[in-house]
Amino acid sequence: MAVETAVPSASPGEVSDRRLNVTIVALGVGAIASILDSTIVNVGVDRLSGVFHTSLTDTQWVITGFLLAMTAIVPLSGWLLDRLGGRATWMTALTVFLVASVLCGLAWNLPALIGFRVLQGLGAGLIIPALMTLLTQAAGQRRLMTAMGSFSLLVQIGPVFGPVAGGLLLQAASWRWLFLVNVPFCVAGLILARIVLPPKSASATRRSLDAVGLILLAPALTLVIYALSNVSGDHGLRSTGVWLPMAGGLGLLLGFIGWSVRDGAKALIDVRLFTDRGFAVTSGLSILSGFTMFGAMLLLPLYLQQVRGASIVETGLFLVPQGIGAAALIIGGKSLLRRVSARARIGWGFLLMALGTVPFALPSARTMTWLLIAALFVRGMGAGAANSAINASAVAGLPKAEIARGTTAFNIVQRIGSPFGTTVVAVLLARAVAGAARTSEGVVHAFGTTFWWTLGFTVFPILLASLLPASKQAGSPAGGVSAPRA
Repeated sequence: MAVETAVPSASPGEVSDRRLNVTIVALGVGAIASILDSTIVNVGVDRLSGVFHTSLTDTQWVITGFLLAMTAIVPLSGWLLDRLGGRATWMTALTVFLVASVLCGLAWNLPALIGFRVLQGLGAGLIIPALMTLLTQAAGQRRLMTAMGSFSLLVQIGPVFGPVAGGLLLQAASWRWLFLVNVPFCVAGLILARIVLPPKSASATRRSLDAVGLILLAPALTLVIYALSNVSGDHGLRSTGVWLPMAGGLGLLLGFIGWSVRDGAKALIDVRLFTDRGFAVTSGLSILSGFTMFGAMLLLPLYLQQVRGASIVETGLFLVPQGIGAAALIIGGKSLLRRVSARARIGWGFLLMALGTVPFALPSARTMTWLLIAALFVRGMGAGAANSAINASAVAGLPKAEIARGTTAFNIVQRIGSPFGTTVVAVLLARAVAGAARTSEGVVHAFGTTFWWTLGFTVFPILLASLLPASKQAGSPAGGVSAPRA
């Protein structure tokens, strides 16, 4: 594998190593609420259905409305980052998320809660693009991989501790705390942002809003995500609720691509960004990770509950080794990871995730608790290696002026890739269950078949990672500065 022997010299906007570590903490504290929020609320949908005396289908809009709003606002994030600056956009996003969280906690009926969740989604949709832009500018290319690795520890918190936190809150407190728990994180994040993050540069570019692009792209993404959410629900693949919004969304998306090619750098998102090989490959990896990484994250809790009979809290605790595995690799393996290329990290990361999935595909392993725990630890190591490398490689080769729109485009790809992958995996599981014997053994074999599918999907990101440019290397650790390239 390629080994990095030198790194680029510092670029304008980079901060000292100590300041970078403080920036990562400040951004992490602010982002943790939105990272935890989705999994915490997901475990509370059934309780909310009982509280408001509504059907599960209606209550599901608490999640769907949030997801659609989060998707719709992402195309605007690049323009906001250019117009307002990273710190102002970040603080605006946290403020909207904070106010919406309080309103959700005070909701008096289901329509009010859904409306406030839409507002919360608008704030959440700006958080990750702003975070990636601020982190990229502070770290620079030479330390970006390590900075993303440190932040990816927080990304593991959501799927690991979210179900535990949600289950404990529902057992010990009112459902309102599913949302009010976000308040202290948002307040702390706003205070730290004001102290730590740099204000907008006076020389920053202020480009006009591409209104036509926004009108085309925002509804396009919303319709595609809505169609995918219907596939994962009670609707079939041929349902009008699936193919009609999907067709409309794809039509608008094609219209936006044509408009962007014509408008070039003035477009809301310049599709020419995808001509950068590193950006294009990592965008493809982000979509494929929906099958391997996020698809398995859907399967694992269901497997633990339906095959092993675990409760919500027990399921969350069982998944903790996955987060520990990611932390162990990122913290303990810094010196190793800094010496290997991004494509090596991604390839080995997906291979470790595949190895950690094998026991779940074997019916005989369902009673071997120690083996499943070890497998989850290995999966976590793989996710820790691959996640940060994918995020860092996406924008590492882009000019500084394109970072904001680059992170926006990459987040759009992620918004589509994750639900697309999980939807396909959910459909495969539903078909496997429908074709299996209606016994406990039949359910076990249905899950095994679906896990084998996710293992098969792992081959594609490993092959695609090999296409990353050799220059997309792992950066030096935040704890030390490497010598400039001669």
